[in-house]
Amino acid sequence: MNRHAAWLTVGLLLFVVLACSLGKKSTNESTNRSATEAPATSTGALQDLHMAKDKGGSPGDATNSFGPGDRTIHCVAKLAEAKAGTTMKFSWFIVDAGGSKNEKIKDIDYTTGALENIVHGHLTLPKDWPTGKYKVDVFVNGKLEQTARYSVN
Repeated sequence: MNRHAAWLTVGLLLFVVLACSLGKKSTNESTNRSATEAPATSTGALQDLHMAKDKGGSPGDATNSFGPGDRTIHCVAKLAEAKAGTTMKFSWFIVDAGGSKNEKIKDIDYTTGALENIVHGHLTLPKDWPTGKYKVDVFVNGKLEQTARYSVN
């Protein structure tokens, strides 16, 4: 009977160790930051944020990768709640491109109307975009909500 209890104890201990180690495995999603990330100060005002190619002056297909000749780039934000008078700011930055690092390109401000919950800021360059990494910080009512990252290849 004593031998049986010892095997039972070893089996339970092995089960606990395996269960703990399986619970600690991480996926690529948790170890690699996605193209959009919410800062610690996020209030949850945004339901979705993504970058998009231009399609006739409006946002087209969602992507995080653009070509130098994609002169107009869109950042599309979907608000969790549509309220008239919500202030939005899209702050466009060069992260590392064309010999520049951590440089602000432009701020675009917008105030929503009634029942408006999808807002897009867009930026158009008169020449090709320098290849590299960029980001857009999106503020809602003065608070940084999310950052969208994209690259020009």
